[in-house]
Amino acid sequence: MTDIETEMASWRKALQETAHLPEETIQELEDHLRDEIEALTKAGLRPDEALLIGFRRLGNAGELARSLAEVDADRLWKHLFDTGPSHGPVRTREVLWVIAAALLAALLGKIPLAFGVPMQGAGLAVYARNLSLFVAPILMAGFAVKQRFGEGIRATLFGLTLAAALAANLYPFEPYGDTSFLFALHLPLLLWLGVGLAYCGDDWRTVRAPVDFIRFTGEFVLDSVLILCGVVVFVGLIAVTCEALRIPQDPWIQEYVAFSGLLATPVVASYLVDRKRSLIENLAPVLAKIFIPLFLVMITGFIVAMAVQRTNIVEDREMLIVIDVLLLLVVGMILYDLSARSEAEPFSFSHGMNLALIAAAIVVDVVALYGILTRLSDYGFTPNRTAALGENVLLLGNLIGLGTAYVRFALGRGNLSLLWRWQVGYLWVYAAWFLFAVFGFPPLFGFQ
Repeated sequence: MTDIETEMASWRKALQETAHLPEETIQELEDHLRDEIEALTKAGLRPDEALLIGFRRLGNAGELARSLAEVDADRLWKHLFDTGPSHGPVRTREVLWVIAAALLAALLGKIPLAFGVPMQGAGLAVYARNLSLFVAPILMAGFAVKQRFGEGIRATLFGLTLAAALAANLYPFEPYGDTSFLFALHLPLLLWLGVGLAYCGDDWRTVRAPVDFIRFTGEFVLDSVLILCGVVVFVGLIAVTCEALRIPQDPWIQEYVAFSGLLATPVVASYLVDRKRSLIENLAPVLAKIFIPLFLVMITGFIVAMAVQRTNIVEDREMLIVIDVLLLLVVGMILYDLSARSEAEPFSFSHGMNLALIAAAIVVDVVALYGILTRLSDYGFTPNRTAALGENVLLLGNLIGLGTAYVRFALGRGNLSLLWRWQVGYLWVYAAWFLFAVFGFPPLFGFQ
Protein backbone atom coordinates (compact mmCIF):
# COMPACT_ATOMS: atom_id res chain seq x y z
CA MET A 1 0.00 0.00 0.00
CA THR A 2 2.95 2.31 0.59
CA ASP A 3 3.95 1.89 -3.06
CA ILE A 4 0.38 2.64 -4.11
CA GLU A 5 0.35 5.88 -2.12
CA THR A 6 3.72 6.84 -3.58
CA GLU A 7 2.39 6.33 -7.11
CA MET A 8 -0.73 8.31 -6.27
CA ALA A 9 1.37 11.20 -4.94
CA SER A 10 3.53 11.19 -8.08
CA TRP A 11 0.43 11.15 -10.29
CA ARG A 12 -1.09 14.05 -8.36
CA LYS A 13 2.12 16.10 -8.64
CA ALA A 14 2.37 15.42 -12.39
CA LEU A 15 -1.24 16.50 -12.83
CA GLN A 16 -0.63 19.74 -10.96
CA GLU A 17 2.47 20.60 -12.99
CA THR A 18 1.16 19.50 -16.39
CA ALA A 19 -2.53 20.32 -16.50
CA HIS A 20 -2.56 23.35 -14.13
CA LEU A 21 -5.97 22.32 -12.84
CA PRO A 22 -7.47 23.83 -9.64
CA GLU A 23 -7.00 21.93 -6.41
CA GLU A 24 -10.66 21.01 -6.07
CA THR A 25 -10.68 19.44 -9.54
CA ILE A 26 -7.57 17.38 -8.81
CA GLN A 27 -9.15 16.20 -5.57
CA GLU A 28 -12.28 15.12 -7.45
CA LEU A 29 -10.16 13.17 -9.91
CA GLU A 30 -8.22 11.52 -7.11
CA ASP A 31 -11.43 10.52 -5.36
CA HIS A 32 -12.72 9.03 -8.61
CA LEU A 33 -9.44 7.14 -9.08
CA ARG A 34 -9.55 5.76 -5.54
CA ASP A 35 -13.15 4.61 -6.04
CA GLU A 36 -12.07 2.88 -9.26
CA ILE A 37 -9.17 1.16 -7.49
CA GLU A 38 -11.42 0.03 -4.65
CA ALA A 39 -13.98 -1.44 -7.05
CA LEU A 40 -11.31 -3.29 -9.02
CA THR A 41 -9.71 -4.62 -5.84
CA LYS A 42 -13.04 -5.98 -4.66
CA ALA A 43 -13.37 -7.67 -8.05
CA GLY A 44 -10.24 -9.69 -7.29
CA LEU A 45 -7.36 -7.65 -8.72
CA ARG A 46 -4.22 -6.85 -6.79
CA PRO A 47 -3.89 -3.18 -5.68
CA ASP A 48 -1.03 -2.52 -8.13
CA GLU A 49 -3.04 -4.00 -11.00
CA ALA A 50 -6.08 -1.95 -10.00
CA LEU A 51 -3.95 1.21 -9.88
CA LEU A 52 -2.55 0.57 -13.36
CA ILE A 53 -6.00 0.01 -14.85
CA GLY A 54 -7.33 3.08 -13.01
CA PHE A 55 -4.58 5.26 -14.46
CA ARG A 56 -5.25 3.93 -17.95
CA ARG A 57 -9.00 4.54 -17.71
CA LEU A 58 -8.58 8.03 -16.33
CA GLY A 59 -6.02 9.11 -18.96
CA ASN A 60 -2.92 11.26 -18.79
CA ALA A 61 -2.80 14.88 -17.66
CA GLY A 62 -3.14 16.37 -21.14
CA GLU A 63 -6.16 14.23 -21.98
CA LEU A 64 -7.78 15.15 -18.65
CA ALA A 65 -7.27 18.87 -19.23
CA ARG A 66 -8.73 18.59 -22.74
CA SER A 67 -11.74 16.59 -21.58
CA LEU A 68 -12.51 18.97 -18.73
CA ALA A 69 -12.25 21.97 -21.04
CA GLU A 70 -14.71 20.41 -23.49
CA VAL A 71 -17.17 19.78 -20.66
CA ASP A 72 -16.78 23.16 -18.98
CA ALA A 73 -15.77 25.97 -21.32
CA ASP A 74 -15.97 28.54 -18.52
CA ARG A 75 -13.29 26.62 -16.65
CA LEU A 76 -11.05 26.69 -19.70
CA TRP A 77 -11.22 30.45 -20.03
CA LYS A 78 -10.70 30.83 -16.30
CA HIS A 79 -7.49 28.81 -16.50
CA LEU A 80 -6.30 30.63 -19.60
CA PHE A 81 -6.32 33.98 -17.82
CA ASP A 82 -5.52 32.76 -14.32
CA THR A 83 -1.79 32.10 -14.03
CA GLY A 84 -2.17 30.42 -10.68
CA PRO A 85 -1.90 31.47 -7.05
CA SER A 86 -0.75 35.02 -6.60
CA HIS A 87 1.24 34.12 -3.48
CA GLY A 88 4.30 32.03 -2.95
CA PRO A 89 8.02 32.68 -3.39
CA VAL A 90 8.34 30.60 -6.60
CA ARG A 91 5.63 32.45 -8.52
CA THR A 92 6.78 35.83 -7.23
CA ARG A 93 10.33 35.07 -8.32
CA GLU A 94 9.09 34.08 -11.79
CA VAL A 95 7.13 37.31 -12.20
CA LEU A 96 10.11 39.38 -11.09
CA TRP A 97 12.34 37.63 -13.62
CA VAL A 98 9.79 38.30 -16.38
CA ILE A 99 9.61 41.98 -15.45
CA ALA A 100 13.41 42.18 -15.44
CA ALA A 101 13.58 40.47 -18.85
CA ALA A 102 10.97 42.83 -20.30
CA LEU A 103 12.90 45.84 -18.97
CA LEU A 104 16.13 44.41 -20.41
CA ALA A 105 14.49 44.11 -23.85
CA ALA A 106 13.36 47.74 -23.61
CA LEU A 107 16.88 48.77 -22.53
CA LEU A 108 18.49 46.92 -25.46
CA GLY A 109 16.13 48.80 -27.74
CA LYS A 110 17.83 52.05 -26.70
CA ILE A 111 21.27 50.99 -27.96
CA PRO A 112 20.85 52.66 -31.40
CA LEU A 113 19.72 55.83 -29.66
CA ALA A 114 22.86 55.74 -27.51
CA PHE A 115 24.91 55.75 -30.73
CA GLY A 116 23.01 58.75 -32.05
CA VAL A 117 20.62 56.87 -34.35
CA PRO A 118 17.12 58.38 -34.01
CA MET A 119 13.90 56.53 -34.66
CA GLN A 120 13.09 58.74 -37.63
CA GLY A 121 14.10 58.86 -41.27
CA ALA A 122 16.93 56.55 -42.27
CA GLY A 123 17.32 55.47 -38.64
CA LEU A 124 14.11 53.46 -38.90
CA ALA A 125 15.91 50.89 -41.07
CA VAL A 126 18.52 50.38 -38.34
CA TYR A 127 15.82 49.76 -35.75
CA ALA A 128 13.97 47.43 -38.11
CA ARG A 129 17.05 45.30 -38.79
CA ASN A 130 17.86 45.03 -35.08
CA LEU A 131 14.33 44.69 -33.75
CA SER A 132 14.38 40.90 -33.24
CA LEU A 133 17.91 41.08 -31.78
CA PHE A 134 16.54 43.09 -28.87
CA VAL A 135 14.18 40.26 -27.88
CA ALA A 136 15.19 36.85 -29.28
CA PRO A 137 18.42 36.47 -27.24
CA ILE A 138 16.45 37.11 -24.06
CA LEU A 139 13.94 34.39 -24.94
CA MET A 140 16.75 32.00 -25.83
CA ALA A 141 18.47 32.71 -22.52
CA GLY A 142 15.21 32.12 -20.63
CA PHE A 143 14.71 28.71 -22.18
CA ALA A 144 18.42 27.94 -21.70
CA VAL A 145 18.02 28.47 -17.97
CA LYS A 146 14.86 26.38 -17.88
CA GLN A 147 15.97 23.54 -20.18
CA ARG A 148 19.67 23.36 -19.23
CA PHE A 149 20.60 21.90 -22.61
CA GLY A 150 24.03 20.93 -23.92
CA GLU A 151 26.94 23.14 -24.87
CA GLY A 152 26.49 22.42 -28.58
CA ILE A 153 23.08 24.08 -28.63
CA ARG A 154 24.34 27.01 -26.57
CA ALA A 155 27.24 27.54 -28.99
CA THR A 156 24.88 27.35 -31.99
CA LEU A 157 22.50 29.93 -30.54
CA PHE A 158 25.34 32.25 -29.53
CA GLY A 159 26.96 31.98 -32.96
CA LEU A 160 23.67 32.63 -34.75
CA THR A 161 22.89 35.69 -32.62
CA LEU A 162 26.40 37.11 -32.98
CA ALA A 163 26.46 36.60 -36.76
CA ALA A 164 23.03 38.21 -37.11
CA ALA A 165 24.06 41.22 -34.99
CA LEU A 166 27.23 41.74 -37.03
CA ALA A 167 25.39 41.43 -40.34
CA ALA A 168 22.60 43.78 -39.23
CA ASN A 169 25.04 46.54 -38.33
CA LEU A 170 28.11 45.98 -40.52
CA TYR A 171 26.55 45.09 -43.88
CA PRO A 172 26.77 48.26 -46.07
CA PHE A 173 23.05 48.48 -46.79
CA GLU A 174 21.85 51.28 -49.02
CA PRO A 175 19.41 53.61 -47.26
CA TYR A 176 15.82 52.50 -47.95
CA GLY A 177 17.17 49.56 -49.99
CA ASP A 178 15.25 46.38 -50.73
CA THR A 179 17.88 44.09 -49.20
CA SER A 180 17.67 46.01 -45.93
CA PHE A 181 13.91 45.49 -45.91
CA LEU A 182 14.24 41.77 -46.70
CA PHE A 183 16.87 41.39 -43.98
CA ALA A 184 14.53 42.99 -41.44
CA LEU A 185 11.68 40.76 -42.64
CA HIS A 186 13.51 37.42 -42.49
CA LEU A 187 15.78 37.82 -39.45
CA PRO A 188 12.91 37.57 -36.92
CA LEU A 189 11.81 34.32 -38.59
CA LEU A 190 15.34 32.90 -38.45
CA LEU A 191 15.84 33.90 -34.82
CA TRP A 192 12.43 32.47 -33.94
CA LEU A 193 13.69 29.10 -35.16
CA GLY A 194 16.62 29.70 -32.81
CA VAL A 195 14.13 30.28 -30.01
CA GLY A 196 12.50 27.00 -31.06
CA LEU A 197 15.83 25.20 -30.72
CA ALA A 198 16.17 26.61 -27.20
CA TYR A 199 12.57 25.61 -26.45
CA CYS A 200 13.16 22.01 -27.57
CA GLY A 201 16.59 21.75 -25.95
CA ASP A 202 18.20 18.35 -26.19
CA ASP A 203 14.89 16.96 -27.53
CA TRP A 204 15.24 18.84 -30.83
CA ARG A 205 15.81 15.57 -32.70
CA THR A 206 12.43 14.22 -31.63
CA VAL A 207 9.10 14.92 -33.31
CA ARG A 208 7.03 15.79 -30.26
CA ALA A 209 9.16 18.72 -29.06
CA PRO A 210 9.13 20.65 -32.40
CA VAL A 211 5.38 20.00 -32.70
CA ASP A 212 4.94 21.44 -29.21
CA PHE A 213 6.89 24.49 -30.35
CA ILE A 214 4.60 24.91 -33.36
CA ARG A 215 1.65 24.93 -30.98
CA PHE A 216 3.55 27.32 -28.71
CA THR A 217 4.11 29.63 -31.70
CA GLY A 218 0.41 29.77 -32.54
CA GLU A 219 -0.57 30.67 -29.01
CA PHE A 220 2.34 33.11 -28.77
CA VAL A 221 1.04 35.03 -31.79
CA LEU A 222 -2.47 35.19 -30.34
CA ASP A 223 -1.29 36.34 -26.92
CA SER A 224 1.08 38.90 -28.46
CA VAL A 225 -1.75 40.42 -30.49
CA LEU A 226 -3.92 40.73 -27.38
CA ILE A 227 -1.10 42.32 -25.39
CA LEU A 228 -0.25 44.71 -28.22
CA CYS A 229 -3.87 45.83 -28.33
CA GLY A 230 -3.52 46.76 -24.67
CA VAL A 231 -0.25 48.56 -25.38
CA VAL A 232 -1.89 50.58 -28.16
CA VAL A 233 -4.73 51.61 -25.86
CA PHE A 234 -2.24 52.52 -23.11
CA VAL A 235 -0.13 54.64 -25.45
CA GLY A 236 -3.27 56.30 -26.81
CA LEU A 237 -4.41 57.25 -23.33
CA ILE A 238 -1.01 58.74 -22.55
CA ALA A 239 -1.09 60.72 -25.80
CA VAL A 240 -4.57 62.05 -25.07
CA THR A 241 -3.59 62.98 -21.52
CA CYS A 242 -0.44 64.78 -22.69
CA GLU A 243 -2.44 66.68 -25.30
CA ALA A 244 -5.00 67.74 -22.72
CA LEU A 245 -2.25 68.95 -20.38
CA ARG A 246 -0.32 70.55 -23.29
CA ILE A 247 2.74 68.39 -22.60
CA PRO A 248 5.00 67.85 -25.65
CA GLN A 249 4.70 64.24 -26.81
CA ASP A 250 7.35 63.72 -29.48
CA PRO A 251 9.64 61.94 -29.59
CA TRP A 252 9.64 60.40 -26.11
CA ILE A 253 6.19 58.79 -26.35
CA GLN A 254 7.27 56.92 -29.49
CA GLU A 255 10.82 56.06 -28.41
CA TYR A 256 10.29 55.27 -24.73
CA VAL A 257 6.68 54.19 -24.29
CA ALA A 258 5.40 52.65 -27.52
CA PHE A 259 8.69 51.04 -28.57
CA SER A 260 9.40 49.72 -25.09
CA GLY A 261 5.92 48.20 -24.94
CA LEU A 262 6.50 46.57 -28.33
CA LEU A 263 9.75 44.96 -27.15
CA ALA A 264 8.30 43.81 -23.82
CA THR A 265 5.32 42.12 -25.48
CA PRO A 266 7.11 38.96 -26.76
CA VAL A 267 8.74 38.41 -23.37
CA VAL A 268 5.46 38.59 -21.48
CA ALA A 269 3.59 36.55 -24.10
CA SER A 270 6.23 33.78 -24.00
CA TYR A 271 5.95 33.51 -20.23
CA LEU A 272 2.15 33.38 -20.27
CA VAL A 273 2.05 30.74 -23.00
CA ASP A 274 4.70 28.60 -21.30
CA ARG A 275 2.76 28.74 -18.03
CA LYS A 276 -0.33 27.46 -19.80
CA ARG A 277 1.37 25.00 -22.12
CA SER A 278 -1.14 22.18 -21.53
CA LEU A 279 -4.15 24.42 -22.17
CA ILE A 280 -2.89 25.51 -25.60
CA GLU A 281 -4.02 22.22 -27.06
CA ASN A 282 -7.52 22.94 -25.70
CA LEU A 283 -7.74 26.31 -27.44
CA ALA A 284 -6.25 25.30 -30.80
CA PRO A 285 -9.10 22.99 -31.93
CA VAL A 286 -11.67 25.62 -30.93
CA LEU A 287 -10.00 28.30 -33.05
CA ALA A 288 -9.46 25.85 -35.91
CA LYS A 289 -13.15 24.95 -36.02
CA ILE A 290 -13.96 28.64 -36.37
CA PHE A 291 -11.29 29.91 -38.74
CA ILE A 292 -10.46 26.98 -41.04
CA PRO A 293 -13.98 26.91 -42.59
CA LEU A 294 -13.83 30.72 -42.93
CA PHE A 295 -10.44 30.52 -44.64
CA LEU A 296 -11.73 27.80 -46.96
CA VAL A 297 -14.74 29.92 -48.00
CA MET A 298 -12.53 32.99 -48.44
CA ILE A 299 -9.91 31.23 -50.60
CA THR A 300 -12.56 29.46 -52.69
CA GLY A 301 -14.29 32.78 -53.27
CA PHE A 302 -10.92 34.31 -54.12
CA ILE A 303 -10.29 31.66 -56.79
CA VAL A 304 -13.78 32.08 -58.27
CA ALA A 305 -13.43 35.87 -58.31
CA MET A 306 -10.10 35.70 -60.12
CA ALA A 307 -11.57 33.32 -62.71
CA VAL A 308 -14.75 35.34 -63.29
CA GLN A 309 -13.07 38.75 -63.41
CA ARG A 310 -10.02 37.41 -65.28
CA THR A 311 -7.75 39.27 -62.88
CA ASN A 312 -4.30 39.89 -64.32
CA ILE A 313 -2.18 39.20 -61.25
CA VAL A 314 0.99 39.60 -63.32
CA GLU A 315 0.56 43.37 -63.27
CA ASP A 316 -0.93 43.52 -59.78
CA ARG A 317 2.02 43.53 -57.37
CA GLU A 318 -0.21 44.21 -54.36
CA MET A 319 -2.33 41.17 -55.22
CA LEU A 320 0.76 38.95 -55.15
CA ILE A 321 1.67 40.29 -51.71
CA VAL A 322 -1.86 39.61 -50.44
CA ILE A 323 -1.64 36.04 -51.77
CA ASP A 324 1.67 35.43 -49.98
CA VAL A 325 0.25 36.65 -46.67
CA LEU A 326 -2.88 34.55 -47.18
CA LEU A 327 -0.86 31.39 -47.90
CA LEU A 328 1.30 31.95 -44.84
CA LEU A 329 -1.81 32.29 -42.66
CA VAL A 330 -3.27 29.09 -44.14
CA VAL A 331 -0.13 27.06 -43.42
CA GLY A 332 0.08 28.51 -39.92
CA MET A 333 -3.55 27.79 -39.09
CA ILE A 334 -3.38 24.18 -40.31
CA LEU A 335 -0.17 23.50 -38.38
CA TYR A 336 -1.64 25.10 -35.26
CA ASP A 337 -4.63 22.82 -35.53
CA LEU A 338 -2.57 19.67 -36.20
CA SER A 339 -0.21 20.37 -33.30
CA ALA A 340 -3.00 19.85 -30.76
CA ARG A 341 -4.44 16.64 -32.19
CA SER A 342 -3.79 13.10 -31.03
CA GLU A 343 -1.84 10.95 -33.50
CA ALA A 344 -4.22 8.04 -32.83
CA GLU A 345 -7.41 9.86 -33.88
CA PRO A 346 -9.09 8.73 -37.13
CA PHE A 347 -9.68 10.81 -40.24
CA SER A 348 -12.76 12.96 -39.65
CA PHE A 349 -14.77 15.78 -41.21
CA SER A 350 -12.49 18.41 -39.65
CA HIS A 351 -9.49 16.72 -41.26
CA GLY A 352 -11.39 16.80 -44.55
CA MET A 353 -11.78 20.57 -44.14
CA ASN A 354 -8.03 20.87 -43.60
CA LEU A 355 -7.35 18.84 -46.74
CA ALA A 356 -9.78 20.93 -48.79
CA LEU A 357 -8.11 24.12 -47.52
CA ILE A 358 -4.69 22.76 -48.47
CA ALA A 359 -5.94 21.92 -51.97
CA ALA A 360 -7.41 25.40 -52.44
CA ALA A 361 -4.20 27.01 -51.17
CA ILE A 362 -2.13 24.97 -53.64
CA VAL A 363 -4.26 26.30 -56.50
CA VAL A 364 -3.74 29.89 -55.32
CA ASP A 365 0.00 29.33 -54.86
CA VAL A 366 0.38 27.93 -58.38
CA VAL A 367 -1.42 30.99 -59.77
CA ALA A 368 0.83 33.28 -57.74
CA LEU A 369 3.93 31.46 -58.97
CA TYR A 370 2.79 31.95 -62.53
CA GLY A 371 2.47 35.67 -61.88
CA ILE A 372 5.90 35.89 -60.23
CA LEU A 373 7.65 33.93 -62.99
CA THR A 374 6.02 36.12 -65.62
CA ARG A 375 7.18 39.28 -63.85
CA LEU A 376 10.70 37.85 -63.61
CA SER A 377 10.64 37.08 -67.32
CA ASP A 378 9.36 40.55 -68.22
CA TYR A 379 11.27 42.74 -65.77
CA GLY A 380 14.23 40.66 -64.60
CA PHE A 381 15.45 39.63 -61.17
CA THR A 382 15.34 42.01 -58.25
CA PRO A 383 15.70 41.27 -54.52
CA ASN A 384 11.95 41.50 -53.93
CA ARG A 385 10.96 39.33 -56.90
CA THR A 386 13.58 36.72 -56.06
CA ALA A 387 12.42 36.62 -52.45
CA ALA A 388 8.80 36.30 -53.56
CA LEU A 389 9.72 33.41 -55.86
CA GLY A 390 11.61 31.59 -53.12
CA GLU A 391 8.88 32.05 -50.54
CA ASN A 392 6.13 30.85 -52.85
CA VAL A 393 8.15 27.77 -53.79
CA LEU A 394 8.81 27.20 -50.08
CA LEU A 395 5.11 27.43 -49.19
CA LEU A 396 4.08 25.34 -52.19
CA GLY A 397 6.46 22.58 -51.09
CA ASN A 398 5.01 22.72 -47.59
CA LEU A 399 1.42 22.56 -48.87
CA ILE A 400 2.12 19.71 -51.29
CA GLY A 401 3.91 17.72 -48.60
CA LEU A 402 1.09 18.23 -46.10
CA GLY A 403 -1.52 17.42 -48.73
CA THR A 404 0.24 14.21 -49.75
CA ALA A 405 0.56 13.06 -46.13
CA TYR A 406 -3.08 13.99 -45.50
CA VAL A 407 -4.25 11.93 -48.51
CA ARG A 408 -2.36 8.92 -47.18
CA PHE A 409 -3.99 9.53 -43.81
CA ALA A 410 -7.44 9.70 -45.42
CA LEU A 411 -6.80 6.43 -47.29
CA GLY A 412 -5.80 4.66 -44.09
CA ARG A 413 -2.13 4.35 -45.05
CA GLY A 414 -0.85 6.35 -42.08
CA ASN A 415 -1.84 8.52 -39.13
CA LEU A 416 -1.17 12.05 -37.97
CA SER A 417 2.33 11.13 -36.85
CA LEU A 418 3.18 10.90 -40.55
CA LEU A 419 2.20 14.54 -41.02
CA TRP A 420 4.13 15.57 -37.93
CA ARG A 421 7.31 13.80 -39.00
CA TRP A 422 7.15 15.35 -42.46
CA GLN A 423 6.48 18.85 -41.13
CA VAL A 424 9.26 18.70 -38.55
CA GLY A 425 11.67 17.63 -41.29
CA TYR A 426 10.51 20.50 -43.49
CA LEU A 427 11.44 23.02 -40.79
CA TRP A 428 15.05 22.55 -41.91
CA VAL A 429 14.05 23.79 -45.37
CA TYR A 430 12.63 26.93 -43.77
CA ALA A 431 15.83 27.35 -41.76
CA ALA A 432 18.00 27.05 -44.89
CA TRP A 433 15.89 29.62 -46.76
CA PHE A 434 15.92 32.11 -43.86
CA LEU A 435 19.69 31.75 -43.53
CA PHE A 436 20.11 32.49 -47.22
CA ALA A 437 17.67 35.41 -47.15
CA VAL A 438 19.42 36.98 -44.15
CA PHE A 439 23.09 36.40 -44.97
CA GLY A 440 23.11 35.68 -48.71
CA PHE A 441 20.61 38.07 -50.27
CA PRO A 442 22.30 41.38 -49.34
CA PRO A 443 25.74 40.62 -50.86
CA LEU A 444 24.14 38.77 -53.80
CA PHE A 445 22.30 41.95 -54.85
CA GLY A 446 25.03 44.40 -53.86
CA PHE A 447 23.22 45.52 -50.65
CA GLN A 448 20.81 47.51 -52.84
